[in-house]
Amino acid sequence: MSRSIRSRRQAAVAATLALALAPLAAACSSGTDAATSKVKPDTANTTIGNLKVQNLTLVTGEEGTGLVALGGAFINDGDKPETLTKVSVEGAPAPAELASSAGTGPITIPAHSAVYLTGGKDRVVVKNATEIAPGTSHKVTLGFSTVGETTLSVTVHTPEDYFKQLKPEAPTSAPATTAAPTTAAPSSSAPAAATTTGSATGQPSGTPNATGSATTTSAATGKASGTPTTNG
Repeated sequence: MSRSIRSRRQAAVAATLALALAPLAAACSSGTDAATSKVKPDTANTTIGNLKVQNLTLVTGEEGTGLVALGGAFINDGDKPETLTKVSVEGAPAPAELASSAGTGPITIPAHSAVYLTGGKDRVVVKNATEIAPGTSHKVTLGFSTVGETTLSVTVHTPEDYFKQLKPEAPTSAPATTAAPTTAAPSSSAPAAATTTGSATGQPSGTPNATGSATTTSAATGKASGTPTTNG
């Protein structure tokens, strides 16, 4: 990449950064001498490798939520992407949760580009940070995939005025659902009819006739019966 093209891209990134972070920078200055070098901004800045970290600030959520958001900008002047993989804040019980515009997880800063934490889809939020109060300063450690780690002292602000856009919101939980009682579906087949089985029984009976033979009749549902006949 030629030096002139790189210079133009860096100028474009700087211009975009100025527009995106103008409210945060303004919040760091007050009084008639705000534009002079006598005013020291209360946002943290550093450079690590080809990565510039600018205007870092911590902003609390509603009282009692324990939520704290990190605001700022990451400018990648290198030829390869850089990824923010971890953020730890002094006084917080666990590392911050990172969410990128592509979904949850690490935040990637493309080469010769920038990512702004200004309340958009790219977010860094600390939970259960009840020990982090407005007006205090806490050490923030940033971990990157290539350039490593850096630690800065960052001031905590309330979500008011220019910092309102960084206010972290409590996660919305889905309402509990009650399972409907289940009923057995009626059988598609009719109940089987009772069937009776049995065998015909009969006991032959008879009286021998004069010829010495008995005449026997039998019914399926009764006893066999016979009437003797006599041949004169």
